[in-house]
Amino acid sequence: MDIGLRLKYHRVKRRKSLEETARNILTPRELKKIEAGEKEPSLQVLEALCKKLEIPLAPKDNPVGKVLVKNFKSALLHPQNKGKIMEQYADIHNHPLLHIDENIELEYSIQQIRYFIITGDLESAEEKIKEMERFKEFMDQEQFYLFHKYLGNYHYILNDYETALNTYLLAEKIAPSHLASTEMGDLYYSIGISSSQCWETDRAYKYTKMALKIYQQEFIPKRIVECHSNIALSEFQFGNFKSAIEHYRNAYTIGSKLENDILKFTTEYNYAYTYFLLQEYDIALIHLESSLQHIPPEYIADILLSYTALIKCNLEMERINEAKEWIEKGIELKESNNLNMDSLNSDEFKELYCEFICLVHLVNEEYDEYEKVVTGQLLPSLEANNHFHELAYHYGHVGNVYSQQKKFEKAANCWNKSRQAYRNLINYKMRSGVR
Repeated sequence: MDIGLRLKYHRVKRRKSLEETARNILTPRELKKIEAGEKEPSLQVLEALCKKLEIPLAPKDNPVGKVLVKNFKSALLHPQNKGKIMEQYADIHNHPLLHIDENIELEYSIQQIRYFIITGDLESAEEKIKEMERFKEFMDQEQFYLFHKYLGNYHYILNDYETALNTYLLAEKIAPSHLASTEMGDLYYSIGISSSQCWETDRAYKYTKMALKIYQQEFIPKRIVECHSNIALSEFQFGNFKSAIEHYRNAYTIGSKLENDILKFTTEYNYAYTYFLLQEYDIALIHLESSLQHIPPEYIADILLSYTALIKCNLEMERINEAKEWIEKGIELKESNNLNMDSLNSDEFKELYCEFICLVHLVNEEYDEYEKVVTGQLLPSLEANNHFHELAYHYGHVGNVYSQQKKFEKAANCWNKSRQAYRNLINYKMRSGVR
């Protein structure tokens, strides 16, 4: 930063007004000109301003601070162990060399946004984002790019996928040309997964393919697995089921060799659920049961997700006793963790929990309770979130229940809605650009 921008940076940091800073030294108008680079301050004025702002007259060379923030940034790019990152943060957080140089301090503050997102401290992430909004004019091009990229990460973790995607696309436009290939790969992957969530399938496929190429060249197995999984999702949305299976198989093959349990679970679960959607329930069951071996006990939502899929598979194969066994495991999980709709802080978890409760009532033939929950809570949630596969599945079962009760008009209406959900899925694919 030049002299004027340095002065303004520290004035903004200390929340001092032009008038307060200039008082007894020069006029606010003259200070504004100095900050804008339109006027050079005299040595006497510069000394007085630096003294008031409590900063040295000249910036110090800070090679150690540069190394500290560079290593911190590298650790955050492809985090493997959250605990180690938290230890590293604790070691460097109060290091004085991160705060004696404006550029290093600014870089470190931007990286803190990503750190808070990775560690799940979204409240601190939000506070840091609001704080850094005040300093955007002091950022160089790369810092400005990273700020927007991490802002996209923040929106994505809040499930605001459209805002995340638009923010990532803005970051791509302002990205400096000298960025490392792994950094660009990370941005492309972020655009790819947020595009998938927005059902912008062509864009999801394009950017995830670009990311995969970079990660294969740099050999970053975790990201290779994640890219294959997202490409598989795109292929499934396109209706290219054979290709989707191939990419899920690639993800599963590579992911099973990594020392990352949650990644192993995710790849095997996705592989299994694809077979469930293709109605190959026997294969789906094998991989669903295997996926449970890799879920850490604290990942309650993922455990319940697997139980729910296992119940659905067994139900479709008319293996009612086996379905009831998985229901018992789910109820035990529910009770041991005091799960209920009010205790869950995620809309996705609430929808999953609601689906599990519906399946409990359905399998146990508690049809009045089933109808109450499925029509009052689950189906409206699935419709609101465009979860067409699940919507078609549950409308089909509601129709079957009505048919058993000889409520044929209601049954026909539900079956029509099930078919409409499948038509909506096809239309969504067409709007996304079927290849």
